[in-house]
Amino acid sequence: MTFEEKIMKNCLTLAKKGKVLPNPMVGCIIMKDGKVIGKGYHKQFGGPHAEVNAVNDAKMNGYNLKGAALFVNLEPCSHYGKTPPCTDLIIKEQIKEVVVGMTDPNPLVAGKGIRKLRGKGIKVTTGVLESQCRELNRVFTTVITQKRPYIILKTAQSIDGKIALDNFSSKWITNIKSRKLAHELRSICDGILIGRNTAEKDNPELTARLNRRPKNPVRIVIDKDLKLGKGLKIFTDKASRTIIIHSSKHKGFRKYPGAEYIGVRENKYALDLNDLCRKLIKEKIYSLLIEGGSKTLSGFVKEGLFDEVYAFVAPKIIGRGISPYQDFKLDRITKAKELILNKVIRLDNDIVLNYKNK
Repeated sequence: MTFEEKIMKNCLTLAKKGKVLPNPMVGCIIMKDGKVIGKGYHKQFGGPHAEVNAVNDAKMNGYNLKGAALFVNLEPCSHYGKTPPCTDLIIKEQIKEVVVGMTDPNPLVAGKGIRKLRGKGIKVTTGVLESQCRELNRVFTTVITQKRPYIILKTAQSIDGKIALDNFSSKWITNIKSRKLAHELRSICDGILIGRNTAEKDNPELTARLNRRPKNPVRIVIDKDLKLGKGLKIFTDKASRTIIIHSSKHKGFRKYPGAEYIGVRENKYALDLNDLCRKLIKEKIYSLLIEGGSKTLSGFVKEGLFDEVYAFVAPKIIGRGISPYQDFKLDRITKAKELILNKVIRLDNDIVLNYKNK
């Protein structure tokens, strides 16, 4: 690992402290004469950026920044938003070198900050630990470029690819360690989404209760024609918000006490999932975990609305049963959705396969 990569790794560690969505997580380190003179990170949405906090930290410690090198995992902004441009501050303080992890995907920036700094004679190095920097801000990148949440598809299935028996029985296919990891996934996502059939057949709580420090996601159920029964756990407990997604033709209809409602346009046969995603962004759902059932999972795959897949695979053979994507149909193999294997996790006899959408 190079010297620049070591410092950038520390920037990423700093960045993770911030709670800033829908803004990116950013950490910054300033060095001069071979030592760190200032550190900072973007602490909260609307607050000072990482570069500003690092500059203030250096000044508070009595350092002059002229001739220093600034390391930051995301390209410094060059536009006025909630705060002034960080590029202007870097130029003003006569910092001579800037090392950047990744360019900013925001069209308002998108390389403009780098060009501005270079135009003032500042040396700029880019692409240091770029893949790690992109991974850290994958949610921000998806929100800013695609105007939708970062979407993870999750299945718990047998080795022959079944998520339930023909009679919809599915508890429990995977072991307790797999279920705990699934609850960790729930805890890091803003929302968890299922379809009406899954809500009725499984009656899930949709919480992260098996996680040590559970942060329960917002529970979201697609109920196009508002046919759900009222006695389900998502309505009777108050662990989290519950949002019902229905056809926009049902205006003003309120069937389930305590639930919130979002009307979504219909396409030919079902709800418009792109419209749904746009409306979830307005509800501050920036990351979304989809847990089924097969109709819901298939719908998101058909539209290409997913970024990751987690397949929890148990060493069980079910035979005839329900497949997770059985409603996604193709006429030739060349149209198949291609994935990239990201990691494999072994949990006793279960295996978790994590893929990225190619």
